[in-house]
Amino acid sequence: MNKKISLIITFLLCCGLLITCNSNRKVEATFIGVIEEMINDREAFVYVTETEDSPVYGIIYVNLAKNPDETFQVGDKVKVGYNGTVQDTAPLTITTLTVELVE
Repeated sequence: MNKKISLIITFLLCCGLLITCNSNRKVEATFIGVIEEMINDREAFVYVTETEDSPVYGIIYVNLAKNPDETFQVGDKVKVGYNGTVQDTAPLTITTLTVELVE
């Protein structure tokens, strides 16, 4: 009986953790910007030019690896989706969830 209860509790904890992890993966905010500097082929500093539902501004670190099918370069205009949280660092850092080229 104790094993069953332990298994049920463990299962419920695992489900709770999975739900919590997945909730951070929903795009809550987006912005459009121009790649100012490439750190390597999968990371860049992006200057925000337009915000849709996002209070961000200035230079932001963006993880370009979220779109492995695209090749990005300095000067490219990109639309970035993130979880809505901005880390107060210099430059600002976000959890990039989506990134795509904009024409």
